[in-house]
Amino acid sequence: MKRLKLLLLFGLMLPLLASCGKSEEATLVDNLILNIGQVTLDSGAKIREAEKATKELDEKQYKQLEYLSVLQEARNTYDNLRDEKRINDIEEAIGSIGEVTLESEQNIKKIRNQYDTSNDKVKQGIKNYAILEEAEQVISSIKIQNVTSLIEQIGNVTLDSKEIIDTAKSAYSKLSFEEQELVSNYNLLEEALDKMEALKEQAEQQEVENALSKLKKEVDKVENITWYHPETYPEYANTRSYMLPYIGVRDRSEWIRLVFHYTGSDWVFFEKITISVDGENYYKTYDYYDVSRDNKSRYVWEWVDIVPDATDLVMLRDIANSQETIVRFEGDNGYKDIVISKADKAAIEDVLDAYSKIKSH
Repeated sequence: MKRLKLLLLFGLMLPLLASCGKSEEATLVDNLILNIGQVTLDSGAKIREAEKATKELDEKQYKQLEYLSVLQEARNTYDNLRDEKRINDIEEAIGSIGEVTLESEQNIKKIRNQYDTSNDKVKQGIKNYAILEEAEQVISSIKIQNVTSLIEQIGNVTLDSKEIIDTAKSAYSKLSFEEQELVSNYNLLEEALDKMEALKEQAEQQEVENALSKLKKEVDKVENITWYHPETYPEYANTRSYMLPYIGVRDRSEWIRLVFHYTGSDWVFFEKITISVDGENYYKTYDYYDVSRDNKSRYVWEWVDIVPDATDLVMLRDIANSQETIVRFEGDNGYKDIVISKADKAAIEDVLDAYSKIKSH
């Protein structure tokens, strides 16, 4: 440090130009070193600048430097000052912890991070480190007790217990592994989670059963398929014209289908269907042989039975909520319109709701 002061005193008297045989680059770096002056906590930028310039010299230029020892001494002094400041800052932070509550946790974590990211010299210099450890132990104890208390509050598990169970589970998951091991009643939380899952499964199954109870059930024992048709689905093909979806279930698979069915006294030979939902039109087109046809006595009927795509499913939901939906069957013999009744709209909604619950179960 004494040498630095002398250099500072006589620095202005030193020639800034290169001496005989000394390169301009080496002279510039030496001047940068001398420019550091008395080392304080604000000297970091100047020291780094001189160090960077030193590294950029080639071997010959590097050997021409006269003040490398001054730069090293400046670096050591600066590092010591910085370490002393960090020690003081961390000690002050630890000393300010005060009474430990859950609200203290973030501050204590911040201090812990400051300590953990310090070098060994700083760590060894902190004299009140035990206070930080004790504060962490208090926080840990509070958190463990909090989780234990939350678990105790669960009591008899019902579907209404979801919030308190989720709160206890979330608090438990935030504990460290060591803290989790100290939660004495964790088995009660496990039991509550299992019971809640069973209750949810029962509730979902009941929702499915309730939804399907609104539909007509028909079992095909040969194909092992259970069909669910809406209540308004006609029993006989020649009863009326309609547009209705229905559901098929086999093992763990389920699917939905959609029937466009025209019945009348005259053939339409439809190849195009227009569905007007409150003025918004959807279109379906079919080849002649895509459409099934039959007749009996004075009635004829034509129909297609399709797997609805995503657009069709949106359309069906819109129909269920529409003020007026008109379905037009159009072919070589003109066209026939049907208006979807209020009962059929409700039936469409019943099928869609049942299908949604089956799919999500």
